[in-house]
Amino acid sequence: MNINTLIEYISSTPLTWLILTLGSFKLGIIIYERFNKHTLLQPIIISYVTIISTLLLTGVSYTEYFKSVEIIHFFLGPATVALALPLYKNLKHIKSIFVPICITLVVSAIFSILVAVGILWILDANIITILSMTTKSITAPIAIVTSEQIGAIPSLAVSFVVITGILGALFGTSIFKFMGIKDDRAKGFALGVVSHGIGTARAVEISQKSAAFGALAMGLCGLFTAVFLPLVLVWIS
Repeated sequence: MNINTLIEYISSTPLTWLILTLGSFKLGIIIYERFNKHTLLQPIIISYVTIISTLLLTGVSYTEYFKSVEIIHFFLGPATVALALPLYKNLKHIKSIFVPICITLVVSAIFSILVAVGILWILDANIITILSMTTKSITAPIAIVTSEQIGAIPSLAVSFVVITGILGALFGTSIFKFMGIKDDRAKGFALGVVSHGIGTARAVEISQKSAAFGALAMGLCGLFTAVFLPLVLVWIS
């Protein structure tokens, strides 16, 4: 067996991409902790760069890669549900400000979509790209389903989701400091609304209360967008 045949065999084996995905994220965690949890070294960034670089070097398509790691995609749902634990532990805090939470959720979710759509429209982006961007602030499993319903490209929508999450995790803490925001509930909710799962993971590092509000915001924003967006598009079409 020559080297080219070996490389082709390895790159076509689903287990290879599963190991690469899990291994790159573990590497990201090690690097993140080794450098005192530096904002620019988030585990998701390390794994994202590693996987994309490997795909480009091997010439493997995203579709082929995704099929190999479908089991990870399947567990995104249970992992999202698991975030209900800190939510349950802080249920009293949530009940006490339920109305402000609902108002903030609706305003921020709509504003986030309008800003993204407005910028792309100004830049003369095509309609498919604009539709794919509308799901940028909801978690990946919901974004995939919603993007299919509205005629967007699921893979592009997921890319926007990941980029949005990374940006939120990178700059969220700095923005909080700049704005003088000290309330962990506000920090967590903002990260959850804007940066979904990745932002909520960052909220976990702030405090349990922040994690609870991040999980709440992520879940409600995903639900609101999944219901609201298709209805609006049907209404205006």
